[in-house]
Amino acid sequence: MLVRFWGVRGSLPSPLSTPQVEAKIVDALLGAGGVDLTDRAAVEAYVRSLPLRVRGTYGGNTPCVEVRTAANDLLIFDAGSGIRSLGSALMQTEFGRGQGLAHLFFSHYHWDHLQGFPFFAPAFIPGNRFIVWSVDGRAEDILTRQQEEPTFPVPFAGMGATFEFHSLAPQTAMCDGRVRVTYALLDHPGTAYGYRVEADGTTFVYATDAEYKKIDEEFLAAYGDFFRDADLLLFDAQYSFAESQLDKRDWGHSSAAIGVEIAAHAGVKRLVLFHHDPRTTDDELLGILDSAQQYAALVPGGAACDILLAYEGLEVAL
Repeated sequence: MLVRFWGVRGSLPSPLSTPQVEAKIVDALLGAGGVDLTDRAAVEAYVRSLPLRVRGTYGGNTPCVEVRTAANDLLIFDAGSGIRSLGSALMQTEFGRGQGLAHLFFSHYHWDHLQGFPFFAPAFIPGNRFIVWSVDGRAEDILTRQQEEPTFPVPFAGMGATFEFHSLAPQTAMCDGRVRVTYALLDHPGTAYGYRVEADGTTFVYATDAEYKKIDEEFLAAYGDFFRDADLLLFDAQYSFAESQLDKRDWGHSSAAIGVEIAAHAGVKRLVLFHHDPRTTDDELLGILDSAQQYAALVPGGAACDILLAYEGLEVAL
C-alpha cells in the first residue's frame, strides 16, 4: 500500500499568515551565505536543500488521506479541504476521462472532514464511480444537505459522477477481496469511526478524532486487535497531553504521548501524528514530534516505533 496525505489539520483550514511567510523568508536568507543570489539555478538548488519548515509548510488543509494498493485500488479517507488538491491530481488520470473508481470513507461528519467535498472535481465528471461506505447509513443524507441552498449553489444530485452508498459491516472485503476493512467506534462527540485497512500483506489504521482517557486492560481488550501490529497508525495528536487530560477533556481529541503508548502496546511499526491544531505553527509541530520521540525512548517498546509528522505531500510506502 501507498498512503498519501492531502490534508492534515483539524478543526478548520489554517493557511500561513503573512508574518509566518516573512519569518520563513528571513530564515532562508540568513542561511544563504555563499549562494549567488543572481544565479537562479543556484538559488533553486539552495531552496530545495532547505528543511520543509523553512522552504514550505506542513500544511493547512483539513483531513484527506489517499490509500493505493498494489492493484491500484483507490481508497479515500475523509473529504476535508485537502480533497480539492487530491481531486486536481486525479483529474490528470482516468478520473479526468470519466473512467475512475474510488472508495470513500468518512471518519465522521463534522465539517472539517467533509467541507472539501463540494470542490472535489472528479465528482462532477460523468462516468466516474464512487462507492461511499458508512457504518451508520447517514452519508448520503449528510452530503446532500451540505449542498442544499443557501450553503452551496450546486446540489449533490447535480454532480455528474455515479455514487453508490453501502453499509460497512464490522469486517468488509472489497475490491474483489484484495482489501479488507474493519471499523472501530471511537470516543468523539457525535460519534466517529476508525478504519483498519489490510491489503498487500500490510496494515494501515486510520484513527483520527478520538479521545483516550487511559490505556488500561479494558482499553486493550476493546481496541487491542484494532491497532495490533499495524504497519502505519495515523493518530489524532491535536492537543498536548495536559490539554487532552485537563482543560480540553471530553473535546474528543488526543495527544502524541497517548499515541506513543498505544503504538508501544500494540506493536505498531510507524506512528504518524495527524489532525494538527490550527493554531500550531510548523516550528511548534516539530517540537511536538521531538517530544514524542523522546517519550518513546522512555516507554517500554516505544523506541521500536518510527514516529512521523503528517504533512501535505507526505507519502508512506508500506
